[in-house]
Amino acid sequence: MQTTSPASLLVAALVMLRHPCNRNQATAQLLIERAAEHTELTPAEREACLDLADELDQERPQPAVMHTKPASSPRPAADRGEVRRLSRVPALALSHDMEGTVA
Repeated sequence: MQTTSPASLLVAALVMLRHPCNRNQATAQLLIERAAEHTELTPAEREACLDLADELDQERPQPAVMHTKPASSPRPAADRGEVRRLSRVPALALSHDMEGTVA
C-alpha cells in the first residue's frame, strides 16, 4: 500500500538535491523512483521520473575500487614458528568489583 503522495516524494527529492552530496543524491534517486511507482502519475510523468533517477545514478561518482591484500604478504609471526610475546597489562576491575567507588 502506498501511503505517501508522489508530490511529497518529489518535493523531498528536491530538498535533497539542494545540498548535493553522494548520500543526498542517492536518497533523491530513491524518492524519485518511488514516486514513479505511483499510478496517480501519468505514464509520461512516470517515465520522466525514471529518466531523472537514471541521470542521478550516472552523475553520482562511483566509489573507489577497494584494493585487495597482495598474495605475497608476510605471514603472521605464529605461522613462521616465532613465539609471540604478550604484554602483561593489569586487568581493569569490573564494575561489580568496585564497591564504594563513584563512576
